[in-house]
Amino acid sequence: MTLFIKWAAALFILMTLSGCWDAKEVEKLSFARGLAIDETSDRRYKLTYQNLLPQSENSQASGRPVFVNVTTRGDTILEAVSEVSLKDPPVYSDHLKVLIFSDKLLADQNILQMMNHFIRDDELRRSSYLFAARGKASDILTEPTPNQQQPMAAEKLIDLTNNGGYNGKILKPLRIGRASIYCHNKLSFLIQAVSNQKGKTVYDGAAIIKNAKQNRLAGFLSSYEIQSLNWLMGTIRGGVLPALDKGGHPITFEIKKSTSSITPRLKNGKLSFHVAVKTKGLLSEDQYAGEDSFDQHYLNGLEKIFEKKLKSDVKEVIDKLQNQYETDPVFFSDRVRIQYPDYWKKVKHHWDETFSEAAFDYDVSIQITNFGTMGR
Repeated sequence: MTLFIKWAAALFILMTLSGCWDAKEVEKLSFARGLAIDETSDRRYKLTYQNLLPQSENSQASGRPVFVNVTTRGDTILEAVSEVSLKDPPVYSDHLKVLIFSDKLLADQNILQMMNHFIRDDELRRSSYLFAARGKASDILTEPTPNQQQPMAAEKLIDLTNNGGYNGKILKPLRIGRASIYCHNKLSFLIQAVSNQKGKTVYDGAAIIKNAKQNRLAGFLSSYEIQSLNWLMGTIRGGVLPALDKGGHPITFEIKKSTSSITPRLKNGKLSFHVAVKTKGLLSEDQYAGEDSFDQHYLNGLEKIFEKKLKSDVKEVIDKLQNQYETDPVFFSDRVRIQYPDYWKKVKHHWDETFSEAAFDYDVSIQITNFGTMGR
């Protein structure tokens, strides 16, 4: 009797483990890695998904593409998402990592409202990256080529976020969850901008999302201006600073280590900021035929040139934020809130105006610690 019960229990267990009621064939699924959102001429949403196609031995042998672009339209974003299933397999967004908005859409509509579906969607991770396209967002997700030699644009955008140690013109990645917090806290902020240049997707400065414009696009900063901001904010990890020596010869400073401090000051009710930047690096290029890097006096002269250039660059981008865009997308407000909480309570509801009127002074120090294997 005991043996019978054991066999019956084993048979019951086998029957319950024989399959999954919601099983799906993985080779028939479309895994979204990137999504570009544009606005059509009749003010509808155009969605372009870049989907990764699972590969089997048979699909690889037949030359099946690794990824495919799928386009759909709708009056709302969710309607456009659901329209995909009318012509293609349903899109699975669990692995969506890149969300791109066109500049036209960002200028016309509140980004928080456009993100509403993606924030509510429990499939989409709040760690997905946000990008702003210069032009059409769909142009960023380039189509697969017949021989598949062109990399998947969505994957490339993810990989490029890791290059900040090599180029200071790359903005710290912004994720959808963080952007939602900025909007709810009524803060302006920056989004990494991208563009399609001769068929290739490249990082191209940053878009300014201004709270006073109801979380809409105020304009763009160039990639060089982003490097100046990264330098000022102490987030720069690498890159180069080109300049000209007194004779007009090209010289280049390579960043190795940099720190900065930003100190708000309040005197007689007027706000100012003191910015101190200290950077160490290499003299990586000096096209002056008579250069003598073994001479410390010569190096000191070049350091002064680089310091003047960096100070001018930083001042120029701050002037642009204060006078052209009249907004603070890099959170100088945090320093005021922490150091002068009572003053902050008075100005937080009109912070952009207060920021635009604040005075700035700069203390820039650049030290050349090495000049390579050539000195004269």
